[in-house]
Amino acid sequence: MGNRRISAPSSGKAIDRRLLLKFGGASLLAVSAPSVLRAQAKEVVFASWGGSWEAAMREAWFKPFTAKTGIEVRTVQGNTYGRVQAMVESGRTDWDVVEVLPDFQWIGPKRGLLEPIDFNVVDKSQIMPGADMITEYSVPQVLFSRLVAYNKKLGAGPQSFADVFDTKKFPGKRAFYTKANGAYLEAALLADGVDPAKLYPLDIPRALKKLSTIRDDIQFYETNAQAEQMMSDGQAAIALTPDGRALNARSHGAPIDIQFGLSFLTWSAMVVPKGTTRKAEAMQLIAFCLTREAQAEIAKVYTYGPVVPKAFELLPPERANILSGGPQMQGKAVIMGEKWWGENLSGVTEQVNAWKLS
Repeated sequence: MGNRRISAPSSGKAIDRRLLLKFGGASLLAVSAPSVLRAQAKEVVFASWGGSWEAAMREAWFKPFTAKTGIEVRTVQGNTYGRVQAMVESGRTDWDVVEVLPDFQWIGPKRGLLEPIDFNVVDKSQIMPGADMITEYSVPQVLFSRLVAYNKKLGAGPQSFADVFDTKKFPGKRAFYTKANGAYLEAALLADGVDPAKLYPLDIPRALKKLSTIRDDIQFYETNAQAEQMMSDGQAAIALTPDGRALNARSHGAPIDIQFGLSFLTWSAMVVPKGTTRKAEAMQLIAFCLTREAQAEIAKVYTYGPVVPKAFELLPPERANILSGGPQMQGKAVIMGEKWWGENLSGVTEQVNAWKLS
């Protein structure tokens, strides 16, 4: 409409003061009423990664949560650690729940950026045990994994991580995520004979030495979408890639198979930024998302696994068998040492980058 200026009629007649007060008051009420209603309405702001994942959460979690509690869930994107820190340090915390990668479960508290989780509201007893998934300041959200996907031309494909590093037996390029915590260091150590139970702390020099044996056959990818493309068009014969990407590529006709037994299990987490004025609502939302039923619902609409084991009982077997944490991974998947990574990512990244440039 633009900045149109509205003035009183130029009739030369004085405007009745009572009329002005009457309509002026009505206008004020009309303008201020929505603001008052918004201030009174309960809501919680959830910072997410956006896209199809956010759409899945809205259907499986946010809409049912609002129907049950009357609390609206407003989503925003751009959930970076830097924005959380800037918000908290400025004293203006606008977000109430943030989904993060596991390393922030330790980075956030160290920087004083998070509120403690209220475990009187959030039931942690049903969450899968171990692996440092639960901290004073965070809870896991869903499971995902980096696993071995391979081109069907390789026949039965690699049966061990040693096979992944055997380019004579299984020729072709290997696609690894470029960041140091992309699981290829763990894969290198397992291929070199390290016991999975003794994987951490990682022996970085030994891992880099093993990687050097296939250096010319490694292609590092920057994004998960790139990994999916590399597998789909045959650029890479074997990839360590997120399970959802591999499953999506296969469902769209990519000539690949998946080795669920060669996988690294990890998770995303939920945290509450320090200083939120809606902490109670935030805890209610987190508690809802971690119910058995809500965990099953998200697993039905997106290929991430429940962090509540009993949720698998509510899923059809064919669905459970393709999800992280499902029956096909029991006793086979290696759980990523996310606490170790949270404490060592910076230093290891320097070593890996130096190796790449050497």
